[in-house]
Amino acid sequence: MKNKKNDKKHHYFKLNADDILEIVCHHLADQEELGTYNSKLTFIDEGNDELRIVAAFGELEDESITELDLFKLDKEIDYNGDHANIPEECILDPSNPETREKLKKIKEEIEKKLKIKF
Repeated sequence: MKNKKNDKKHHYFKLNADDILEIVCHHLADQEELGTYNSKLTFIDEGNDELRIVAAFGELEDESITELDLFKLDKEIDYNGDHANIPEECILDPSNPETREKLKKIKEEIEKKLKIKF
């Protein structure tokens, strides 16, 4: 992927939906070590700021993949991506004053214990 807007410090990308799906497809196939495969992927956007991708993979000869209803599959399976299992309490909202205060206290405790200053 060649991008003429790059400089020495930054690389810029603007990807359309097909590019994003292709990247996700290759990543998932590599992660699962699928080798040759047949796949079907789609975006699901219900307008509630929860854009997601649903993907199905099968053997290369498995043409039934193309017949799958990914919108139905979306309702039948849970999130199973790398970030799907992060406990809610570990997801920090930096715009929340309570979160900032908690992090400030944790930082102070670490600095005190390690005798360093961040």
